[in-house]
Amino acid sequence: MHSPPIEKLIRIFKRFPGIGERQAARFAYHLALEDRAARADLAQAITALDAVRSCPECFRTLGGDICALCADPGRDHSTIVVLENDTDLDAFERAGVINARYFVLGGTLSEFGEGANTGQLRFRVFYERIKTAAAVREVIIALDATPEGNFTARYIEKILEPLQKTRSIKIVRLGRGISTGAEIEYLNRDTLKDALDNRR
Repeated sequence: MHSPPIEKLIRIFKRFPGIGERQAARFAYHLALEDRAARADLAQAITALDAVRSCPECFRTLGGDICALCADPGRDHSTIVVLENDTDLDAFERAGVINARYFVLGGTLSEFGEGANTGQLRFRVFYERIKTAAAVREVIIALDATPEGNFTARYIEKILEPLQKTRSIKIVRLGRGISTGAEIEYLNRDTLKDALDNRR
């Protein structure tokens, strides 16, 4: 039986993606053994997150108004890469394999009704963005090669179908190079480049 403060910390850490009971407990006990200054630093860093906002263009998480990528006039405005989250966007930027604009959905759908639903994600905003952006000629759906990623990709294709017909917008998914179950944030540069080069 954990003490109440430890128990509360464990519950909080278990809310994090990919963190189970054992790892949450390790984090909690580690913090309990840290000195007061280290815990104060952590508390200050967490409080500073109140100033964090999403870019109004791509919805990437940042501290200012519009992110540097969206403000960059050198980006290719004819192509938009749709991603699940910030870490996937970071993976593409680290790899340096494309100079396009991005759009962060904020999650994926599940055909079994688990996790996020359509109202929680940014599908309506994304549709309006593509509809009003005359320069857009290609949408690259760059989601994880998981059941949720594939289901979400099919949903995006469905809602963009009218624009595909009226505007001749090319809607593609990442191609070979990403195995089933792979998560984008863990892929290396060559794998991402191969997936982009073979998009279909």
